[in-house]
Amino acid sequence: MLLSIVFIVGAIILLYFGAEFSLDASEKVGKKIGLSPLVIGMLLVGFGTSLPELFVGHIAGARGEVGIALGSLVGSNIANLFLVLGISAFIAKLSTKGKSLREHLGIHLLLSIALFFVLNQTHLTLLTASPLLGVLVIYLFFIFKDMKRSEEVNRNSEEKELDTDKNSILLLKMIIGFFLLYVGGELLVKGGTDFGVAIGIETYIISSIFIAFGTSFPELVTAVMAAVKKKDTDIIIGNIIGSNLFNCALILGSLGVYNFEIAGNYSVELFSLLFGSGFLLLLSFLNKTLAKAGSILFVMVYLGVVGHWLKFL
Repeated sequence: MLLSIVFIVGAIILLYFGAEFSLDASEKVGKKIGLSPLVIGMLLVGFGTSLPELFVGHIAGARGEVGIALGSLVGSNIANLFLVLGISAFIAKLSTKGKSLREHLGIHLLLSIALFFVLNQTHLTLLTASPLLGVLVIYLFFIFKDMKRSEEVNRNSEEKELDTDKNSILLLKMIIGFFLLYVGGELLVKGGTDFGVAIGIETYIISSIFIAFGTSFPELVTAVMAAVKKKDTDIIIGNIIGSNLFNCALILGSLGVYNFEIAGNYSVELFSLLFGSGFLLLLSFLNKTLAKAGSILFVMVYLGVVGHWLKFL
C-alpha cells in the first residue's frame, strides 16, 4: 500500500510539471499569434490543463479501469467548477459579463445536459457518447468564431518574426511535458487501482476525490495565480469552461471507443454540475460577478459532493 501512495504522489508531481511545461509553451504560442486572454484561456489553457485527464482517462479506459476513467473526469469537472472557481472568486471577483463568455457558458450548460443523458445509459459507446462529441463540435465552432472576432493582427515585425531557437525550445518543452503527462498518467492509474484494492474502496471514489484533485491541480494553480495578480481574470473562468468541455466533451466522449459498461448512480454529481453551470449562466445574464458569496456557495457544494462520496468509504 505504501508503494501505491508513492506512485500516486509521484504521479501528481509528474502531471503538475508536465502540465506546466506544455501549458507554458501553449500560452506563449497563443500570445505570439495574437489571441485574446479569453481565447487563450478557453482553448490553449483549457486544453493544456486537461492533458492530465486525457492521459489518465485513456490509459484507464484501455486497461478496463472504468471507475478511474469516469471518476477522474467527472470528479475533475466538479473540482474545477466548485473548488477552483470557489477559491479564485474568494481572492478576486470574477466577471461573467460579455457576449462571448455568455455563449460559452451556455455551451457549458449544454455539456452538463449532455453528460446527464450519457451517464444514464447502460454502456458508453461512440453512439451513446455522440451528444458529448456534438457539444465539442459546437464549442470548437464558437472558439474559432471568437478567434476571428478577437484576434489582433500584430503588425510589429519583431513580434511576428519567427525565432528558430525560441521555437525549438517551445517544441522541446511541449515534448517533455507530454512525456511527463504520459508517465504520470500511467503511475496514477496503477497507484490508484492498487491503493483501492488494498483498502477495499471503489476505484471510482478514489479517482473522484484524490486522482481528480491531482489532475485538477494545474487548473487550481493557474486560476489562483491569475486571481492573486488580478490580471487577465477572464482567463480563469475561460480556463475552467475550456477544461471542463475538453474533459467531458472530448475525453469522455472519445472513451466510447472502449465500449464499457456504465454502472452506478451519478445523480448527485450530475445535478451539481447542472446547478453550477446554470448559476454561472444566470450571473452572466444578470451582468453580475462571481464574488465572495458565490465562492462560499461553490466551495460548500464541493464539500457536499465529497461528503456524498465519503459515505461509500
